Amino acid sequence: MRPLLPLFLVSSLALFALEAPEKLRQHPLPNAVKPAGSGARLVDLNADGFEDIVMSNPREYGVFLFVPKERAKKNLQWDEGWSQVMREGKAGDANSLPLIVDADGRDLGVTFRDGAMWIEATKQRIPFSELLKVPGPAPRSPQDSLKALKLKPGFDAMLVAHEPLVQDPVFIDWDAKGRMWVVEMGDYPFAPGEKTNDGSIGQGKVSDLQTGRVKILTDTDGDGVYDKASLFLDGLKHPTGLAFWKNGVFIANIPDIFFAEDTDGDGKCDKRETWFTGFTAGNPQHLVNGFCWGLDGWFYGANGDSGGDITCVKTGKKIALGTNDFRFDPRTGEFALEGGRSQYGKWRDDFGNWFGNNNSTIGWHYWLPFRHLERHPEIVAKSVRSNLNDEKRVFPASPPVRRFNQASFVNTLTSGCSPMPFRDTTFGADGENVMFICEPANNLVHREVLSYDGASITTQRHPGDAESEFIASQDNWFRPSMARTGPDGALYIVDMYRLVLEHPEWIPAEIAKGLDLRGGEDKGRIYRIARTGTAKTGTTMTDPIDAMASSNGWRRDTAQRLLIERGDAAAVPALKKLLTATPAVRIQAAFTIMQLGGMTPDALHAALRPLAPQVRAAVLTATGTSSDEVFIEVEKPLLQPSPQQAPAVAAALPVITNHNPNRQKVVAQYTTEAVKLRGDAKRGAAVFQKACMICHKVGELGIEVGPDLKTVATKPREQLIEAIFDPNRAVEQRNAATQVTKKDKTLVVGQLASETPGNLTLRLPGGAEIVVLRSDIAELKTLTTSIMPEGLESVLTAQDVADVLTFIGSK
Repeated sequence: MRPLLPLFLVSSLALFALEAPEKLRQHPLPNAVKPAGSGARLVDLNADGFEDIVMSNPREYGVFLFVPKERAKKNLQWDEGWSQVMREGKAGDANSLPLIVDADGRDLGVTFRDGAMWIEATKQRIPFSELLKVPGPAPRSPQDSLKALKLKPGFDAMLVAHEPLVQDPVFIDWDAKGRMWVVEMGDYPFAPGEKTNDGSIGQGKVSDLQTGRVKILTDTDGDGVYDKASLFLDGLKHPTGLAFWKNGVFIANIPDIFFAEDTDGDGKCDKRETWFTGFTAGNPQHLVNGFCWGLDGWFYGANGDSGGDITCVKTGKKIALGTNDFRFDPRTGEFALEGGRSQYGKWRDDFGNWFGNNNSTIGWHYWLPFRHLERHPEIVAKSVRSNLNDEKRVFPASPPVRRFNQASFVNTLTSGCSPMPFRDTTFGADGENVMFICEPANNLVHREVLSYDGASITTQRHPGDAESEFIASQDNWFRPSMARTGPDGALYIVDMYRLVLEHPEWIPAEIAKGLDLRGGEDKGRIYRIARTGTAKTGTTMTDPIDAMASSNGWRRDTAQRLLIERGDAAAVPALKKLLTATPAVRIQAAFTIMQLGGMTPDALHAALRPLAPQVRAAVLTATGTSSDEVFIEVEKPLLQPSPQQAPAVAAALPVITNHNPNRQKVVAQYTTEAVKLRGDAKRGAAVFQKACMICHKVGELGIEVGPDLKTVATKPREQLIEAIFDPNRAVEQRNAATQVTKKDKTLVVGQLASETPGNLTLRLPGGAEIVVLRSDIAELKTLTTSIMPEGLESVLTAQDVADVLTFIGSK
């Protein structure tokens, strides 16, 4: 594979022919380096014994590090030679270097000595340490960043909060007083106390801002801009969300969900109580998160991909989270599983339908609630979720920059998060049945239109966004993590505002050393998007009954929560008057009446049944009714007709053996041989189809049982070779094999694709899925092995390995 290099560079060897003839014969220079007059110099910038290239002329500039064989074989992004690009661009841009030569190629007296680049004309000194950094685009002021937002015609953006009032915001919500509460993940990507220095843990200093926080913002003069911030709580570890309840808030904070109160009214937390603990402390992009208020009076949260064995402090129960999301009752402390696994954000629409996603998926609709399956264990469902839309195209407005961990991924959904249905009529037809998805890697907010026809809810790109996005920023630091409906009917955008979005776990170490991984830690912005000319209304909650009649989802949720907190049965007669209102109001009023004891589940079921298909099974089963008339006809084909018809499983299914210590000998052999060979992407595609595509995808090719190999393409070559020939040495939890021993003594081993109260679905190599009823299971265990088989050396040569790695790493 060729190194990734600037498109405007042209090949040449002439300039350095006299300086380093042997090296130049062995390793071609970057295409950037032109003949005489290019302003290129050979300098050992990183003191590794190999000369690097610094170039600057009136056309372009660049810094290219020489990668020796030992480092080249560790990373698919580089070849041996001057392949590590630290900076590049057109002369005169924000990160350009002083000219080494003028337009006529005359030397301008620039020298390299004493660890620095010296510019004679200006007496300027640039340390080598600065040349070794990946500068990236410069941050913009809050006002300049506001101007960089590209909106659809008819909409305006307003900056309602920015630094130093907020820093690193990832989640917002409003309390009944109209104050905005902000969760700040100031400890991204490193937890409090971890020392960092250019991305290396264990060196340098801990930043004063390196902690998780919760702040309360107030608009004291009513102009729509928050001007006062109070620190409610700090010292948190990777907080991801909060939810209001009575006089406090539930906060997701690894490894716990705890309840925090301000008992003396000074705006600061003075009492904490852990309710749930045991959530796995994994990568901060894959942690438990939430929360969203449900029509049933429970809070819903997302798994985050890390799972955990949860202890419920109030009830004493222990529950394995597994691949599921969850909900909990703030009145009792009861904890229950829900269909999953959502990565960041699990949200619902006005009709009670739930949605989640992960980085490379627009969204999922969770069409079958666990409560119905718990009441009907005879139902077999392979999955409780379905894709909203398989499209992954996005249209950024920001200048293209090299992704640190996936350089070839452009104009593609790679960091989708927080799929949020818009819940108000303020946007008119543009907001009806619309969902917003944040895409921070591409600096945009995407818009989908929900369709309630068919067997499951689906979406499509908004017709007004055919070749563009609803919001796209020209600022590469714009990192939206949430887009939610505000109490005033506007859309609020939470912008973490960071230089580096990727976690260093996925950035090659040699690049991470030159990055400011906490660049922007002192910044953060929150925007309000509304129709042009729309007056901002108040955000304070007054009478809950009046608020329940609102078209605004936040107001109805808050009103319902307040009535349930108070157990206000006296509100039932007034709520019953709303049962003839619009569907959204009718549904929420009916659920509130039931929660207050004024309606039976069967009566609620009868009242909501005419609202199908919008209401669907998600609302109908949430009532607790025992009625069998749950699913509309189009949903029935998604279920297995009968457990007796579930496919039989023979004991001959592939079973993964335990780790074989001799595997490392095979790894060592292929590592030694394959790294000496130059791979060919075309041949590699054929190898992939022969040996890999039964379980992996590369782009649109293959079947995704294990990871999409494009997402691991930048890992060291040795690590990938080890994964091929010793797949059990390091197994991620979500890729571990699950072994089921059935009561009839048959055995099933595969990847746990989904689980419900009544059955498991295991995915086998090739993508086939086996549904196993829990009632048929004698023993269930999660293995420490992968579903990927050992012994691929019988079908792969060293040249095959070199070829397939080249194919995986190619554009």
